[in-house]
Amino acid sequence: MAKRQRQHAHRKQLAVHQIHDIGRRRFFVTMGAAAAVTAVRTNIALDYQFTENRSFKVSTPDNDGNAAAAAAFPGSSWYLLGGFRVSNRTAGRKLAALQPVMNERAQASYIGYSNEGIDVAQLFIAIMSDAYERKITTAYLYGDSFGGMVAVVLAPLLEQNGIHVKMIVFGSSPSSVVDVLDPGKRYISVAGAVVPYLGLAGRLAAGVWSGIANPNGQDMYEAARNGVESSFDAGRNSLILSTSQATFLKAFPAQYDGGIATSTCIGLMYDPEDFIVNTRSAIRGWHALLSHNPFYRYDVPHTGHASPEIYPEIYRTGLGVLQDVLVPLPTRPPKTLYF
Repeated sequence: MAKRQRQHAHRKQLAVHQIHDIGRRRFFVTMGAAAAVTAVRTNIALDYQFTENRSFKVSTPDNDGNAAAAAAFPGSSWYLLGGFRVSNRTAGRKLAALQPVMNERAQASYIGYSNEGIDVAQLFIAIMSDAYERKITTAYLYGDSFGGMVAVVLAPLLEQNGIHVKMIVFGSSPSSVVDVLDPGKRYISVAGAVVPYLGLAGRLAAGVWSGIANPNGQDMYEAARNGVESSFDAGRNSLILSTSQATFLKAFPAQYDGGIATSTCIGLMYDPEDFIVNTRSAIRGWHALLSHNPFYRYDVPHTGHASPEIYPEIYRTGLGVLQDVLVPLPTRPPKTLYF
């Protein structure tokens, strides 16, 4: 009797053990499958973002503001050009901050051209295609930081092809690489010698520092993430190196060969204490390069660098002043009074 009870207890224990094993296996299989699905979805999302951040296209928000501007100012559009390594998503946030004021003169669009590279020919094709589709004949260009240089190169091409550039706004834009206060640029020799020997943790720390030191209007999380991504590339030691944007930046203004109409108005919006661009040097550079164009400057103090998405009210006020001074709306003639 006692023997049968012991055998029964043993079989029960084995059955419970097998159930536990099956439960564990099922748990790990389920978790593995979930992880695989998550990885696939993540890769798809990353691939989509990778493609989006490298596309050359014009995005025009479909909202009431743009609809009203299209009716009031047919044939006119603002085009916002993003800054150095600024993603399409961030360019969209910048436009959203400025659109209410932009719509006082035109529809508002932004151009996603890449957070890694620059291709002026592709940008030109994208704008011309958009202009043909929407029947745009007058353009306003907002150059966000590095985008100001791009605007200056694009403007003559647009003029030569029937689109008058009425106004260019430089939002914290350097006029040459000399204006850029980039510690990575300054200490590149040291970084090139030291960073490869710091190990993974050291390189990641250097990458985070590099990203945060050069946010260019990005939120700090995105800036740090971009810095981390760059730290994995042993051939890249600064945000100012190893990209086609860097090549463009270092060569500017050699890419500009004139051609901007003297009637094109130039608006300047800078923080006098900008920590990425030397404001005085940049403004002198633009005056020298575009000496025949009308200028007006509006300071946006204590805003840092190219940050309309962070300080929307300040930037909207500044852009409104620039528009009112440089491209005032035509006044209506007084009505005739009959007595």
